[in-house]
Amino acid sequence: MSNISSMHEDALDPDKHLWPVEPPESYQVVLDFFSAETEEQCKHRIYKYTDCGAWIEFKESGIVIGSIVEGCDFGTATYPLYYSDDFTSADIQARIDAVEKEASAIWEWANRPCDKNGKWRRNGRTTMAEQGCDAPDTSYEYEHFEQGERSS
Repeated sequence: MSNISSMHEDALDPDKHLWPVEPPESYQVVLDFFSAETEEQCKHRIYKYTDCGAWIEFKESGIVIGSIVEGCDFGTATYPLYYSDDFTSADIQARIDAVEKEASAIWEWANRPCDKNGKWRRNGRTTMAEQGCDAPDTSYEYEHFEQGERSS
């Protein structure tokens, strides 16, 4: 049973229990995008097939995509997509691309060694984070997308 169906079963409105709940058309777009039959398969595939190990969360109103970043105590911006907006596969891919780019920049800031001038060096002793530099903010490149809280 999908997450959407189970959310409707929890409702107190008895009319919602008379017929099966039809998921919005955009819900099927998500399943098709990931070549999945279930939400769990979508979650597994986005994690496995993205460099950053992105995650997807299914909500009654839509989906949210984001990622944590190893070696850092915060993650990327989150990107919601609402079923009511009838989004497409291209919209999903654009959010995944945004998350991947930001996760990569944050990971390098937190984990990649550099010299005292901030140049990446294999034999560097500290990271940009350890040197007190601000974390990179690539989310401004995606301001035209609605953004939620940061992943944690």
